Amino acid sequence: MKKLNLLLAVLALGLGNLRALAADAPAKSNQAPEATTYQIRNVKHQDLLRPRDANNANGTPIVLYSAQPWKCMTWRLQPAGDATFQLKNLFTAKTFCAATNTTAVQQVPLAKERGVSPAWRFIKLADGTYEITDSKSGQALTAVKEQGGYEVKIEVAPWQNSDEQKWQLEKMDPQQLTM
Repeated sequence: MKKLNLLLAVLALGLGNLRALAADAPAKSNQAPEATTYQIRNVKHQDLLRPRDANNANGTPIVLYSAQPWKCMTWRLQPAGDATFQLKNLFTAKTFCAATNTTAVQQVPLAKERGVSPAWRFIKLADGTYEITDSKSGQALTAVKEQGGYEVKIEVAPWQNSDEQKWQLEKMDPQQLTM
Protein backbone atom coordinates (compact mmCIF):
# COMPACT_ATOMS: atom_id res chain seq x y z
CA MET A 1 0.00 0.00 0.00
CA LYS A 2 2.90 2.35 0.81
CA LYS A 3 4.35 1.74 -2.66
CA LEU A 4 1.03 2.59 -4.27
CA ASN A 5 0.72 5.82 -2.24
CA LEU A 6 4.30 6.72 -3.12
CA LEU A 7 3.63 6.07 -6.80
CA LEU A 8 0.48 8.22 -6.70
CA ALA A 9 2.39 11.02 -4.96
CA VAL A 10 5.12 10.92 -7.62
CA LEU A 11 2.54 10.96 -10.40
CA ALA A 12 0.69 13.90 -8.82
CA LEU A 13 3.95 15.81 -8.40
CA GLY A 14 4.90 15.11 -12.03
CA LEU A 15 1.50 16.28 -13.23
CA GLY A 16 1.83 19.47 -11.21
CA ASN A 17 5.23 20.14 -12.76
CA LEU A 18 3.82 19.56 -16.26
CA ARG A 19 1.04 22.06 -15.57
CA ALA A 20 3.57 24.62 -14.36
CA LEU A 21 5.72 24.07 -17.46
CA ALA A 22 2.67 24.46 -19.71
CA ALA A 23 1.74 27.72 -18.02
CA ASP A 24 5.27 29.07 -18.58
CA ALA A 25 5.50 27.79 -22.18
CA PRO A 26 5.71 30.34 -24.99
CA ALA A 27 2.57 31.20 -26.94
CA LYS A 28 1.47 28.88 -29.73
CA SER A 29 3.60 29.14 -32.82
CA ASN A 30 0.62 30.25 -34.92
CA GLN A 31 -0.08 33.29 -32.74
CA ALA A 32 -1.23 36.34 -34.72
CA PRO A 33 0.83 39.53 -34.60
CA GLU A 34 -0.34 42.63 -32.77
CA ALA A 35 -2.50 44.99 -34.83
CA THR A 36 -0.07 47.89 -35.26
CA THR A 37 2.44 49.23 -37.82
CA TYR A 38 5.28 47.14 -39.24
CA GLN A 39 7.88 46.98 -41.92
CA ILE A 40 7.69 43.54 -43.53
CA ARG A 41 11.09 42.00 -44.35
CA ASN A 42 11.66 38.99 -46.59
CA VAL A 43 13.96 36.39 -45.01
CA LYS A 44 15.75 35.38 -48.24
CA HIS A 45 16.45 38.84 -49.67
CA GLN A 46 16.44 40.86 -46.40
CA ASP A 47 14.56 43.74 -48.06
CA LEU A 48 11.18 45.32 -47.30
CA LEU A 49 7.78 45.28 -49.01
CA ARG A 50 6.69 48.47 -50.76
CA PRO A 51 4.89 49.68 -53.90
CA ARG A 52 7.42 50.04 -56.76
CA ASP A 53 8.93 53.56 -56.73
CA ALA A 54 6.52 54.47 -53.88
CA ASN A 55 3.95 54.98 -56.64
CA ASN A 56 0.39 55.74 -55.55
CA ALA A 57 -1.30 54.37 -58.70
CA ASN A 58 -3.61 51.38 -58.61
CA GLY A 59 -1.94 48.35 -60.21
CA THR A 60 1.56 49.33 -59.09
CA PRO A 61 3.57 46.14 -58.49
CA ILE A 62 4.62 45.35 -54.94
CA VAL A 63 8.39 44.80 -54.77
CA LEU A 64 11.23 44.54 -52.27
CA TYR A 65 13.48 47.50 -51.53
CA SER A 66 16.45 48.16 -49.23
CA ALA A 67 15.35 49.15 -45.72
CA GLN A 68 14.66 52.83 -45.08
CA PRO A 69 12.58 54.57 -42.38
CA TRP A 70 9.94 55.50 -44.97
CA LYS A 71 6.14 55.47 -44.81
CA CYS A 72 5.98 53.71 -48.20
CA MET A 73 7.70 50.70 -46.58
CA THR A 74 5.45 50.58 -43.54
CA TRP A 75 2.12 48.78 -43.24
CA ARG A 76 -0.66 49.04 -40.66
CA LEU A 77 -2.18 45.67 -39.82
CA GLN A 78 -5.92 46.19 -39.40
CA PRO A 79 -7.80 43.19 -37.94
CA ALA A 80 -10.12 41.42 -40.39
CA GLY A 81 -10.73 38.15 -38.55
CA ASP A 82 -8.86 35.39 -36.75
CA ALA A 83 -5.12 36.01 -37.46
CA THR A 84 -6.28 37.84 -40.61
CA PHE A 85 -5.49 41.46 -41.42
CA GLN A 86 -6.01 44.11 -44.04
CA LEU A 87 -2.70 45.82 -44.74
CA LYS A 88 -2.71 49.59 -45.22
CA ASN A 89 0.39 51.30 -46.60
CA LEU A 90 1.13 54.44 -44.55
CA PHE A 91 2.23 56.43 -47.61
CA THR A 92 -0.35 55.46 -50.25
CA ALA A 93 -3.21 54.50 -47.87
CA LYS A 94 -3.75 51.47 -50.15
CA THR A 95 -3.37 47.72 -49.81
CA PHE A 96 -2.36 44.92 -52.18
CA CYS A 97 -3.67 41.69 -53.67
CA ALA A 98 -2.87 39.19 -56.40
CA ALA A 99 -3.83 40.63 -59.77
CA THR A 100 -6.63 39.00 -61.72
CA ASN A 101 -5.44 36.06 -63.88
CA THR A 102 -1.84 36.28 -62.62
CA THR A 103 0.22 35.58 -59.52
CA ALA A 104 1.70 39.10 -59.40
CA VAL A 105 0.84 41.18 -56.34
CA GLN A 106 -0.21 44.76 -56.99
CA GLN A 107 -1.47 47.79 -55.14
CA VAL A 108 -5.24 48.33 -54.91
CA PRO A 109 -7.51 50.76 -53.05
CA LEU A 110 -8.50 49.88 -49.51
CA ALA A 111 -12.29 49.59 -49.44
CA LYS A 112 -14.27 51.42 -46.79
CA GLU A 113 -16.61 48.46 -46.28
CA ARG A 114 -15.32 45.79 -43.94
CA GLY A 115 -14.68 42.44 -45.62
CA VAL A 116 -14.36 43.86 -49.15
CA SER A 117 -10.63 44.59 -49.21
CA PRO A 118 -8.06 41.80 -49.53
CA ALA A 119 -7.12 40.17 -46.24
CA TRP A 120 -3.98 38.27 -45.35
CA ARG A 121 -3.55 35.51 -42.77
CA PHE A 122 -0.41 35.70 -40.63
CA ILE A 123 0.81 32.33 -39.37
CA LYS A 124 3.72 32.51 -36.94
CA LEU A 125 6.29 29.81 -37.65
CA ALA A 126 8.45 28.05 -35.07
CA ASP A 127 11.47 30.24 -35.97
CA GLY A 128 9.50 33.46 -35.25
CA THR A 129 8.97 34.41 -38.89
CA TYR A 130 5.57 34.53 -40.58
CA GLU A 131 3.86 32.79 -43.43
CA ILE A 132 1.53 35.38 -45.00
CA THR A 133 -1.27 33.91 -47.09
CA ASP A 134 -4.15 35.37 -49.05
CA SER A 135 -7.26 34.61 -47.00
CA LYS A 136 -9.32 33.71 -50.09
CA SER A 137 -6.91 31.63 -52.19
CA GLY A 138 -4.59 30.34 -49.45
CA GLN A 139 -1.60 31.25 -51.65
CA ALA A 140 1.53 32.47 -49.84
CA LEU A 141 3.23 35.83 -50.34
CA THR A 142 6.46 34.99 -52.20
CA ALA A 143 9.50 37.07 -53.22
CA VAL A 144 10.58 36.21 -56.78
CA LYS A 145 13.75 37.45 -58.46
CA GLU A 146 13.84 36.84 -62.19
CA GLN A 147 17.07 35.33 -63.44
CA GLY A 148 19.32 38.15 -64.61
CA GLY A 149 16.94 40.76 -63.16
CA TYR A 150 17.69 43.19 -60.38
CA GLU A 151 14.19 43.69 -58.97
CA VAL A 152 12.50 41.29 -56.58
CA LYS A 153 8.78 41.14 -57.31
CA ILE A 154 6.10 39.83 -55.01
CA GLU A 155 3.78 37.05 -56.14
CA VAL A 156 1.48 34.51 -54.56
CA ALA A 157 2.31 30.82 -54.78
CA PRO A 158 1.58 27.56 -52.97
CA TRP A 159 3.38 27.33 -49.62
CA GLN A 160 6.79 25.62 -50.00
CA ASN A 161 8.33 26.61 -46.64
CA SER A 162 11.13 28.48 -48.44
CA ASP A 163 12.92 31.62 -47.25
CA GLU A 164 11.33 33.47 -50.20
CA GLN A 165 7.99 32.89 -48.44
CA LYS A 166 9.03 33.74 -44.87
CA TRP A 167 8.59 37.23 -43.48
CA GLN A 168 9.82 39.12 -40.43
CA LEU A 169 7.66 41.83 -38.87
CA GLU A 170 9.53 44.84 -37.53
CA LYS A 171 7.36 47.09 -35.40
CA MET A 172 7.65 50.75 -36.43
CA ASP A 173 6.67 53.99 -34.74
CA PRO A 174 4.99 56.11 -37.47
CA GLN A 175 6.37 59.24 -35.78
CA GLN A 176 9.90 58.07 -36.66
CA LEU A 177 9.22 57.71 -40.39
CA THR A 178 10.00 60.09 -43.24
CA MET A 179 8.56 60.45 -46.73
